[in-house]
Amino acid sequence: MKKRQIIIVVVALAIFAGGLVVKNILAAPKERPAKRIKENITTVFTTKVQNDSIPVYVESTGSLEAVKRIELFSEVQGVMEADNGRFKAGNSFKSGEVLIRIRSNDQQAQLYSQRSSFQSTLMSIMPDLKADYNDEFLAWNTYMQNFSVEKSTQGLPMVESDKLKSFLVGRGVYSSYHALRNLEIINGKYNLTAPYDGVLITANVNPGTVIRPGQALGTFIQPLNYELETSTDVLTAERLTVGQPVALNLQGMPDKQWKGKISRLVKAIDKNSQMSTFFVSVQGSDLKEGMFLQAKVKANEIPNAFEISRASLIDNKQVFVLEKGVLMLKEVSTEYFNQSTALITGLKNGDVVLTKVPPTAFEGMKVTVYKGEQ
Repeated sequence: MKKRQIIIVVVALAIFAGGLVVKNILAAPKERPAKRIKENITTVFTTKVQNDSIPVYVESTGSLEAVKRIELFSEVQGVMEADNGRFKAGNSFKSGEVLIRIRSNDQQAQLYSQRSSFQSTLMSIMPDLKADYNDEFLAWNTYMQNFSVEKSTQGLPMVESDKLKSFLVGRGVYSSYHALRNLEIINGKYNLTAPYDGVLITANVNPGTVIRPGQALGTFIQPLNYELETSTDVLTAERLTVGQPVALNLQGMPDKQWKGKISRLVKAIDKNSQMSTFFVSVQGSDLKEGMFLQAKVKANEIPNAFEISRASLIDNKQVFVLEKGVLMLKEVSTEYFNQSTALITGLKNGDVVLTKVPPTAFEGMKVTVYKGEQ
């Protein structure tokens, strides 16, 4: 019995010892090979610098307006007479042709009355002129004989004698004459005539309309010479001069092109847009009032410059260049901004500059160049 107990104790001890050995084996960490740390190197896009004289082009848009343009207004009151549909937008008129006739029967009668009164004044002074101013009588008598209440009044004969002038003033000749001329000027305003060959582009009244002083009647233009009003930034405007040629085209229609030139430069800045306005003169029978055109003018050339994407600039004064696989910042001068590019100076021929800047880029960063780029 005692022997059996001893065997059981020995076996239990053996099992316990074996368990400890197994536990130690399982608990011991396995030796693993050290991991190799892989260095991440960013791939970049670059281009090689080749400086050149690069022209600066100013591109802008604007609408055409006729150089010869008149807003028609009435200075008198009356009813617009029938004109067989002539006073309509789109109708052309020759220089001197009547645009609008305003009924002036009462004004015409008053004018004839004033002419008759002036004629009576002339006749009343003839005997005294013949008696006291015989040397002047012939000129004044001829003037009176040619005078007609149906025709416009001509200028009075020249008077050099102060005595005769006093006589004419005293007899009311000059006051009557000037009152008549005033009526004739007013009467002439009842007929509006074309100041040049042109076309009516707006018509605001119709026959039978009661026209009042100051009323807008329409717009009359000469459809040949036009100006394009457009603008650019202040720095670019300094590169422009009067007379520079300008290429004009209709947006979306490259075959529609015209040649113009800068006619005027406004020496002031719009305080709202901070832009400088300039005008381009252009001629063409196929041009229309209000047409929207794009203008392109060569301002000047920037020597020893390089064109680069605006996104490649750092604070508009630095760029990243690649030197032996490492990024370095280099100072540059930004000479001009286009819509998506910039003209810069300060780089050397052969410099390798980044065309796309990674978000994590910093000076001293190791990079690799994208295949196909240099």
